[in-house]
Amino acid sequence: MIPVLLIPALHAESSGFLETRVHGYLGVDSAPVTVVERFRPEMTHALSDRLVVSTTVELTLSQGRSTDQELEDALTDSGLLDLQGCAFTEDTNPALGISTLSDYASVERLSVDAYLPFADLRLGRQAINWGSAFLVNPTDPFPEVLLTDPWADRSGVNAFRATVPLGEAHQVQAVMGTDDAFQDPRIAARATFNVWNTDFSVVGATEPEAESSLAGLDLRGTLGVGWWVEGVIHVDPNADAPYEEVAAGIDYSFPVLDALVFQVQYYRNGHGSPTFDPAALAATMDGAVDGLVCDGVATPTFSPDPFTPVFFGRDYVMGSAALSVNPEIGASALFIQNLGDGSAMAVPVITATPRGWLEIALAAQIPLSTWGDGGELHPSDEALVYDTGLGSLDFSGLFPKATFIAWSRLSF
Repeated sequence: MIPVLLIPALHAESSGFLETRVHGYLGVDSAPVTVVERFRPEMTHALSDRLVVSTTVELTLSQGRSTDQELEDALTDSGLLDLQGCAFTEDTNPALGISTLSDYASVERLSVDAYLPFADLRLGRQAINWGSAFLVNPTDPFPEVLLTDPWADRSGVNAFRATVPLGEAHQVQAVMGTDDAFQDPRIAARATFNVWNTDFSVVGATEPEAESSLAGLDLRGTLGVGWWVEGVIHVDPNADAPYEEVAAGIDYSFPVLDALVFQVQYYRNGHGSPTFDPAALAATMDGAVDGLVCDGVATPTFSPDPFTPVFFGRDYVMGSAALSVNPEIGASALFIQNLGDGSAMAVPVITATPRGWLEIALAAQIPLSTWGDGGELHPSDEALVYDTGLGSLDFSGLFPKATFIAWSRLSF
């Protein structure tokens, strides 16, 4: 399939990167290192002045520790699979953890853009990101948190998007997107107006199959410091009543070296719990279940949804500081604090760009507790063991005590 997708782009403009990452883990029982190689070329072909085709393919290989394997091992060791006559099949290539092309190759972007006199249209797999807030965007119909993984790219969405400008400073945008099976559509619209040097956006979205919807406002402006307020009301059948989701914060830049930028934000998840719920941790695990056979019948695979909510507490403070020493060297630090259970996460990053085409970076993901005995962002060992009544599930291998990452990226 991939060669067919590349045929229209033989005379296209191309770009992309080749990346190598090394992850080191503390506090895991299995191999403490993962090595990842990514090749992500992007091709853009102008069919005419108003019609453009874009394709992004990603090839990824991984060796060493695998969260997928950790999850499979935890389920196997629990004995629950034996009770149900289930077992995992071996990968065709166990060293790389792959069996089929889809295990290491994917089409991350594949879209057609039409630039019409009255609107810009895009159809196909694309990145969608709405909202003005920092790290989390309540008004985003496809929310995804990436700042704890600085190397990551936004997941693609199968969608049709229309952007209609209204004069020089206003616009209306509408999106209809689906999952990879082209089911469970999400429909959203956003109208943005710039008044008094402030962006005012009104947003609405619905997911008919789930009978859920949201409506809210997104405001961003400058009053000596940059500021934003982004909030929605959710109507969800899984909630007892409509609930709010709000992010409000400020940022400020200081003339230190090239630049020093601070951001701080309060985030409230009205559907979350002010106290730690260990059961909610299961939804944050990034492993996938694949190749499970029960009584000779293959079961449907499970893979994590990139748009699943990341935070399950109620109140948070988030902040970051980014220092640009010069155009080649920079450093940043992200901090997330759960105000209910005292757990937190720190993500320091140092980057160097010795050449325009080469980037080198060091980062860490450090869970900690500023008070209490652990929680959502820093679970205790006891919280990672579940008694199902038929056996115990131990997920401690999926939550390292700390993760250290080094990576290099060659762009072309």
